[in-house]
Amino acid sequence: MTRQYISTPILLTLALAWVPANAYAQARDSVAFEYAVKIVCGTPGTKALAPGLYFTAINVHNPGSDTVVFRKKFATTLPEERPGPISPFSRNALMPDQALEIDCTDIFRHAHLERWAKGFAVIQSPQPLDIVAVYTGVGASKQVDVLALERVPARRMGGGSGGCPDLVVDSILPQWDEANHRTVITAVISNIGSAAAGPSIARVVDPSTTDTSGVPYNAIAPTPPLAPGASATVVFYLPYWVFNPDAALDVTADYKGMVTECREDNNTRSFSAIG
Repeated sequence: MTRQYISTPILLTLALAWVPANAYAQARDSVAFEYAVKIVCGTPGTKALAPGLYFTAINVHNPGSDTVVFRKKFATTLPEERPGPISPFSRNALMPDQALEIDCTDIFRHAHLERWAKGFAVIQSPQPLDIVAVYTGVGASKQVDVLALERVPARRMGGGSGGCPDLVVDSILPQWDEANHRTVITAVISNIGSAAAGPSIARVVDPSTTDTSGVPYNAIAPTPPLAPGASATVVFYLPYWVFNPDAALDVTADYKGMVTECREDNNTRSFSAIG
């Protein structure tokens, strides 16, 4: 039997075909969030950057429960304080929990460039997205000399409403404090929304370990006010080693609901590891 394989462009076409017919109009007319992502791709032809080879990879994730159609364009820059060409908008569709990557090959193709691109990728969406940019640079060693990651905050569009905050948990790390015989858990809380978030309280829960009353062990920690795009590290303490033998933790930002957010369903992140 002969197997038939479907190419990536055809798969993308099929995926877009499943999107409701009015979704593209909604993506154009109901833009609520905008992300400006710095791009640096290729070999610089000017002295603006050190000699080398630069790469940008923009990772886009749909955290919502509905398919989202977003649009993107590339606003490039030129030397001597001159604005560069701006590409037309192009569209992508992501089903719930799907992700895609926009890399330098895509940027060159959409911006009609070949060796060098610098400027911004502008992404507009009717729903919040998770957008993380990964930057790498290769120098004379022919190895990666620079690696940087940036989580891109959203800008709320239209209406002068000022936007809204959106608190998420970016990372969770448990460590053993031998001197005090306890687990120290550090978590990074970020405001990925487009407005400032007031002070709140975060909580960690260990669902695998209960206290004498049968309630899962938990602890709370204050979270300071966070500007759009800002992050803070909070610290929790549990009076035992959370690996018993494995570890499972849930950290929730603003668990008391003190902050009115763009989304209230993305505040919790889970950590699990085998001991």
